[in-house]
Amino acid sequence: MIPVKGYTTFQPLKHCIVGSVHDPESVTDDLKDIMHTTAEDLDNLVATLESFGVSCYRPETKDAKKRPPVSPRDYFVAIGNNLIVGKLINGYKDILGKIEKKNIKWFLDSDISSGNMIRCGNHIHWDISQDVKLQAENTILEWLEDNGYRTTVTRHGWHMDGVYSILKPGVIVATKDLSNLEQIYPGWDICYLENNKKQKSVDHAWSGNSEESNYDVNILSVNEENCIMTEPNKTLFNFLEKNKINPVICKFRNKEFWDNGVHCFTQDLYREGEMEDYFK
Repeated sequence: MIPVKGYTTFQPLKHCIVGSVHDPESVTDDLKDIMHTTAEDLDNLVATLESFGVSCYRPETKDAKKRPPVSPRDYFVAIGNNLIVGKLINGYKDILGKIEKKNIKWFLDSDISSGNMIRCGNHIHWDISQDVKLQAENTILEWLEDNGYRTTVTRHGWHMDGVYSILKPGVIVATKDLSNLEQIYPGWDICYLENNKKQKSVDHAWSGNSEESNYDVNILSVNEENCIMTEPNKTLFNFLEKNKINPVICKFRNKEFWDNGVHCFTQDLYREGEMEDYFK
């Protein structure tokens, strides 16, 4: 069985979902190269994670007419010893079947995921979209309180992992979009990255809006000493060196098409460690 545990974005990662794409021969000609290069890049990410001792699980791809399960970050979040399921889509049945039923909590159609819920010990920042019904919101907030969490709520309707990443206690990489970030994390060392790259606009049903995305902040921490990103950034590298964090590059040639950074292509299932208070 696959174990589940998650209290932060930076404690040592041991079990992780990595997205999958369709066989290039099963899609139309305009998508063949995208599937081929994305598959190569995802396989490279798996190899990199495995080199750090991380066990990786891949969703199944079935219907080539539908967007492949390339973005597991959008549907799940590991909180404590529970995997919260916010949406149920094709491809993840076998993975969920390998997790103890008692460790799965179903909050379907609540838009809850580790894309919009940032975990930091006993504190959770949840950015709640307008698609979340009030009853579901109250049920989840009550569940979090009952399980010992202090929750900060914002209502921008964003994927917060595209706005900031916590790489270790007291260390954050961020865009300048969230004006109250310094109030949520008072006194923390925050590196604000400018988005100087003009992203390619992609017109396809499977694509997102990448024009304003900054993939440099969409980072996957393996542990407090190592993190994975899609490309070099001098300002970020200097910040990481100052905080004794090693950057590992895993290129994604089609990140603009999928509107995903490396964090989006993954979903952590188990990180070592216990609940701590990082705000003392």
